[in-house]
Amino acid sequence: MLRRNPFEGVRFLVGLAVGGVIAGVLLAIPVLLAGMLLQQVLPEPLRLALLAAVAVWLGVADLRDRTPHIWRQVPQRLVRTLPGGTLGVVWGIDLGLLFTTQKTVSLIWLALAAVLLVDPASAPLLLLCVVLVASLLVSLWSMSKHADLPERRSRKWVVRARRASGVTILAVALSLVVAVVQA
Repeated sequence: MLRRNPFEGVRFLVGLAVGGVIAGVLLAIPVLLAGMLLQQVLPEPLRLALLAAVAVWLGVADLRDRTPHIWRQVPQRLVRTLPGGTLGVVWGIDLGLLFTTQKTVSLIWLALAAVLLVDPASAPLLLLCVVLVASLLVSLWSMSKHADLPERRSRKWVVRARRASGVTILAVALSLVVAVVQA
């Protein structure tokens, strides 16, 4: 879209950011409320232990190339039926809700679990930051020469990203276990 019609491409990217912000706010509300409830009923060491267990599960999933996600993408037919800005908003909402599209790595799931179990008050700010950073990265990637990578090279990148994510998440899990033991 950026090559074919730069104006529509920019409208799409702006719409993507706007839709992501809308979705981030919509997702932040239940995360904030559920997290506040969990803080009231579960002691902190138990919440940290649960977070460590989630981190181990996610880290192992990434290392096994099995990042949890729904095998669904934003409907491609919308590209032919919606103008750039509207398409961006729709895709931004769909992507920003997190649970409705594919994920490359599990880091976003770990961040969401950490907010839910450790600091639910940060949910609105964290989810807004995630959306804005993701929109910025998508925009920069879309404008780069690497945006049209052949599938084979792209798959190698996904496997490498998942391995790095898995190792990182397991390191976080280990630090959480140490924190629980020391508490």
